[in-house]
Amino acid sequence: MRASTGGASRRGTTHDQHLTTERLVPPATSASSPLRLVVLMSIASPWSREVVRHLTQLGVAVHIVELQPRGAVRGYIEHGRAKHSSAVDELEQHAASVHRVATPRWMPRRLWSSAAAVARIARECDADAMLTLYGGSLAATAYLSRVRPYIVYAVGSDVLLASSLERVVARIALTRSAAVLANGDHLARRTIELAPHAHVTAHLLGVDLSEYAPSPIATGRRAFVCTRGFVDVYDNGTIVRALGRLRDVPSDFSVSFLSSGPLLAETERLADEVVPATWRSRVVFHGGVSHEQLKESIQSSSFYVSASRSDGTSASLLEAMASGLIPIVSDIPANREWIEHDRNGLLFKPGDDGELATALARAIAYERWMDGAREANRRLVETRADARANMTTLRDILRTHSRRVQVAPTTGVA
Repeated sequence: MRASTGGASRRGTTHDQHLTTERLVPPATSASSPLRLVVLMSIASPWSREVVRHLTQLGVAVHIVELQPRGAVRGYIEHGRAKHSSAVDELEQHAASVHRVATPRWMPRRLWSSAAAVARIARECDADAMLTLYGGSLAATAYLSRVRPYIVYAVGSDVLLASSLERVVARIALTRSAAVLANGDHLARRTIELAPHAHVTAHLLGVDLSEYAPSPIATGRRAFVCTRGFVDVYDNGTIVRALGRLRDVPSDFSVSFLSSGPLLAETERLADEVVPATWRSRVVFHGGVSHEQLKESIQSSSFYVSASRSDGTSASLLEAMASGLIPIVSDIPANREWIEHDRNGLLFKPGDDGELATALARAIAYERWMDGAREANRRLVETRADARANMTTLRDILRTHSRRVQVAPTTGVA
């Protein structure tokens, strides 16, 4: 199956005993496409969609593969899928093909059936390389598929929060990959600790600076925004408990939680319990927003808040900094790569709502250094995390490692 341009799409579904694959197959592209790439990803993930969008703009023919375990518990990204339907539709129009592979829920069976599907898709697409936009089960699927070469993008939780068994599997999958690109310097160091013989390089995906820019509307406003999902690792409950420690707030004070997730309802109930009733209505839980609403909310805010307990370089943080917001974030290694306390943001001990409440109070008071921090944060992202430059580098890395994909024989282990 080759990439193609023009004409209407064709849809097809194939079945066998263990898997179902829904495919969106556009008609044929020019055979001169410089790189044919299979990408394992979650289509609901905004940052993954951004990677594909940039790669397609750079002339890469991207064949998307999304693995969909039957009956799996949904995370915060899946909870917000409906809000991003238009962005997903747009992505599918630019991809060379889209394959949704329904897989068993039980992990061992899921990996083997997913690997078989991926191998078949790589052959059909006549791919030059495969990229996984996450380590974990996606990297394991790439390894078991016997498709070579494959490149892994390690995000954060796939390395930092892996269980003992997951670490064993990850060590094998990362070591056998052609390259591992890690989301920031801290994550690169931790990935090397996990897989010492893997070819690991720190590479930031970056932010589209044309989409995220400072807005004069936000200057001086006491508007706070949190874009992190409602899952344990992002610990939005600590933010709510910190808000509960604030008694008197100015009339222009507001807090917007934009994302969704399995802990959303629980966190809203917590806010009802601890935030003073006199200003509870100014703490708003949106339950997921579209990409356009996300940009609008960020650019109309002055402060970005994240209580994450573990992270790679956060795309949300970079988007906020590019927009000139002042970050108030947990004091973890990934955040310290970007934030110097009292210089361009505020740090607080992870899980410490008292320290966070103090930082929020300082932000409400708006100290003199904060004006300069807005401009400094924008410049920092321009220098280190310009998506157009970084995605071009990513394409060149993929091209360097690529060759016409080979699927190893089914006997033995590749």
